[in-house]
Amino acid sequence: MIGKTHTIKRMTATLFLAAGVAALTVMAVATSARGGAGSAAPSFHLVFDGKHNQNLLHEGPFTTSSSFCPSGYATDVNLNEITETALRRFSCDDAGGDFTARVASLRAEHGGRGTWQIVDGSGPLADLRGMGTWTSVRLSNDDFPTFRSTWDGVADFDVAAPTITITRAVAHKLLRPKGTYQLRVAISLADGTSPTSYSLVAVDPRKPLDPLGSKSGQTSTGSVTAVLRVRPAKRTRALRLRVDASDPFGHSSFLVKSLRLP
Repeated sequence: MIGKTHTIKRMTATLFLAAGVAALTVMAVATSARGGAGSAAPSFHLVFDGKHNQNLLHEGPFTTSSSFCPSGYATDVNLNEITETALRRFSCDDAGGDFTARVASLRAEHGGRGTWQIVDGSGPLADLRGMGTWTSVRLSNDDFPTFRSTWDGVADFDVAAPTITITRAVAHKLLRPKGTYQLRVAISLADGTSPTSYSLVAVDPRKPLDPLGSKSGQTSTGSVTAVLRVRPAKRTRALRLRVDASDPFGHSSFLVKSLRLP
């Protein structure tokens, strides 16, 4: 029974941490505007008229709302059949470069919804990154349908992840409930764009898979003060803080810092 309980705790903690990462990703995908200390995230709109090639991968012409690549032709260059995720290369007509996006899920492009993320580029588009969602409609009903996929999100020439600094971290012991501490953590998230998504987790270093407390959200100013209430074990003398951050283009970073208890 003890072994089973320990396994369940480890699984729960692992799922908790994975959920935190997933939350950052979802918040980054959903973000289409910035303010405060960062500049506005340029919106990106793309229309892809797809069909099947001889290898049953998707290809076709596309147009965008951006001057750096107004039109061109796209072809799937890799397919992960397990996740139904494709890597698609978009070759621009006039830019002399191309960019590659991860598209999921491929089957839904025949009529459905999904996500996209620009993960690479070449030539003048080498630093292009972005992410968002798409909606697709089926244009023909035969065995090899044609379809139109409409993308919306943000994209810019940005390859830098947020820089995280914990400017102040203080722990105060509370009178009640007994053994409880209040943590006040001031975080600076330097990035060229905003809002930036963040997640703060406090753990006992001796039990790193059992989070004592967490907080997540977004900041458009680059600064946030997070307050947690935790109840560590009696013999615990220091906690480990982990901050994860993600910008609207999908770049992420993390910082780990120790906090001594009074």
